[in-house]
Amino acid sequence: MDYKELIKNWKSEELYKFDVHDISSKGLNEETADFLAIVGLPTSAAPFLSFADDSERELGSISNIFETREDRHRYFLSIGSDGAGDPICLDLMNECQVVTLNHEEDFEPTFMNSSVSELFQFLTIYKRFVEEVIRENGEDAYLDADFTDSQYEELKKAMESVDNKALKTNTFWAQELAQLLGNREYYQNQK
Repeated sequence: MDYKELIKNWKSEELYKFDVHDISSKGLNEETADFLAIVGLPTSAAPFLSFADDSERELGSISNIFETREDRHRYFLSIGSDGAGDPICLDLMNECQVVTLNHEEDFEPTFMNSSVSELFQFLTIYKRFVEEVIRENGEDAYLDADFTDSQYEELKKAMESVDNKALKTNTFWAQELAQLLGNREYYQNQK
């Protein structure tokens, strides 16, 4: 994998690289551990995601962080959170897939991406989408869901080419894309 190609859209200060000594003892597969140590993740990214803030600098299990005392939660390592405060985790029982855990539903998992590498690629695709929408449609365009069908279709097509499983029904990204369209309809009706 060409890591240089992956990080070209990010400034080095935007990426947090996890400590190789910390991640080596967490049960991650080699590909995931290498990716987190060499490339890392952006500290924040659209759509309202954050990674490796002060509480997540060390990978911890959901059972330890939230003191759930549930055995299955030991196998979810927190790497960040979404805009609703739900943890974004690596699922050690499923080849380090990336999931969000709904904290209001007993940390029920929702599939996000097949790997941390594919998550990073989705974040990059989404970043380019936001930048294009702002550049072409104005400073507040992303916040006002002011994007064209063409811009939306390009986003979706790029995501499908990276991790088609991430756009299946009831996944994080399928819900996010549906929300984009819902927000656009709402703002168009407000005009």
